[in-house]
Amino acid sequence: MSSPLDAASAIFALAAAVFWFLSAKGKLPKMLPYWDEVPPDDPFYLAVKFSARMNRFAAALSGLSALCAGLKLFIS
Repeated sequence: MSSPLDAASAIFALAAAVFWFLSAKGKLPKMLPYWDEVPPDDPFYLAVKFSARMNRFAAALSGLSALCAGLKLFIS
Protein backbone atom coordinates (compact mmCIF):
# COMPACT_ATOMS: atom_id res chain seq x y z
CA MET A 1 0.00 0.00 0.00
CA SER A 2 1.27 3.42 -0.88
CA SER A 3 1.91 5.87 1.92
CA PRO A 4 1.74 9.66 1.80
CA LEU A 5 5.55 9.69 1.95
CA ASP A 6 5.68 7.59 -1.24
CA ALA A 7 3.36 10.03 -2.97
CA ALA A 8 5.33 13.05 -1.73
CA SER A 9 8.59 11.45 -2.83
CA ALA A 10 7.22 10.83 -6.33
CA ILE A 11 5.76 14.34 -6.62
CA PHE A 12 9.02 15.97 -5.51
CA ALA A 13 11.00 13.79 -7.95
CA LEU A 14 8.71 14.71 -10.85
CA ALA A 15 8.90 18.40 -9.95
CA ALA A 16 12.70 18.16 -9.81
CA ALA A 17 12.71 16.60 -13.28
CA VAL A 18 10.60 19.46 -14.61
CA PHE A 19 13.04 22.03 -13.22
CA TRP A 20 16.02 20.15 -14.64
CA PHE A 21 14.39 20.05 -18.07
CA LEU A 22 13.68 23.79 -17.77
CA SER A 23 17.32 24.43 -16.90
CA ALA A 24 18.42 22.75 -20.13
CA LYS A 25 15.77 24.10 -22.52
CA GLY A 26 16.75 26.21 -25.47
CA LYS A 27 20.10 27.01 -26.96
CA LEU A 28 22.73 29.11 -25.30
CA PRO A 29 23.38 32.45 -27.00
CA LYS A 30 26.84 33.14 -28.33
CA MET A 31 29.40 34.46 -25.92
CA LEU A 32 30.50 38.00 -26.73
CA PRO A 33 33.84 39.54 -25.79
CA TYR A 34 33.77 42.49 -23.40
CA TRP A 35 36.41 44.72 -21.88
CA ASP A 36 36.66 44.72 -18.09
CA GLU A 37 33.35 43.05 -17.14
CA VAL A 38 30.23 41.47 -18.59
CA PRO A 39 27.14 43.73 -18.51
CA PRO A 40 24.24 42.40 -16.42
CA ASP A 41 21.95 42.22 -19.48
CA ASP A 42 24.28 39.97 -21.55
CA PRO A 43 22.15 37.15 -23.07
CA PHE A 44 24.70 34.42 -22.31
CA TYR A 45 25.09 35.60 -18.71
CA LEU A 46 21.31 35.70 -18.22
CA ALA A 47 20.91 32.19 -19.71
CA VAL A 48 23.54 30.76 -17.36
CA LYS A 49 21.94 32.50 -14.36
CA PHE A 50 18.51 31.10 -15.34
CA SER A 51 19.95 27.60 -15.67
CA ALA A 52 21.66 27.87 -12.28
CA ARG A 53 18.42 29.05 -10.65
CA MET A 54 16.43 26.15 -12.14
CA ASN A 55 19.15 23.70 -11.06
CA ARG A 56 18.99 25.07 -7.51
CA PHE A 57 15.23 24.43 -7.35
CA ALA A 58 15.67 20.98 -8.90
CA ALA A 59 18.35 20.02 -6.39
CA ALA A 60 16.19 21.16 -3.48
CA LEU A 61 13.20 19.17 -4.76
CA SER A 62 15.39 16.13 -5.34
CA GLY A 63 16.64 16.42 -1.78
CA LEU A 64 13.07 16.57 -0.48
CA SER A 65 12.25 13.47 -2.52
CA ALA A 66 15.20 11.61 -1.01
CA LEU A 67 14.22 12.82 2.47
CA CYS A 68 10.68 11.45 2.04
CA ALA A 69 12.04 8.12 0.82
CA GLY A 70 14.48 7.96 3.73
CA LEU A 71 11.81 8.84 6.29
CA LYS A 72 9.63 6.03 4.98
CA LEU A 73 12.40 3.54 5.76
CA PHE A 74 12.47 4.64 9.38
CA ILE A 75 8.71 4.94 9.83
CA SER A 76 7.70 1.69 8.13
